[in-house]
Amino acid sequence: MTRPGNVLTTVLEQHGGRCACNGACGKTHTGDGERCNATSSGKNKPLLAAPRTPHATDVQNAAAPLEELRPWCWPCWRDALAVERARANDQRGQELMDAQIGLFDIDTDAAA
Repeated sequence: MTRPGNVLTTVLEQHGGRCACNGACGKTHTGDGERCNATSSGKNKPLLAAPRTPHATDVQNAAAPLEELRPWCWPCWRDALAVERARANDQRGQELMDAQIGLFDIDTDAAA
């Protein structure tokens, strides 16, 4: 069992000390396989442990199991999270519009 203070260390040991972003942040990286070049040894971009695929809510991200966590640099994580939240917001908006279509569908036979 991993102690809470060792989650980042465990993630770095299991997945390497390099940002896991492969473009989820919306930017094209110039690294190997378009992967972000930020590393745990970099002073400008410290890494954090976060889900491999960002979730739209902080609760979902905080509840991610250790096996799902990967190293991320802060700029990539922030931008990938914004992309996921925008996608989820668009999806909710579309679902709301789809649910309301019937409210304005006037049946001409019923009016006769």
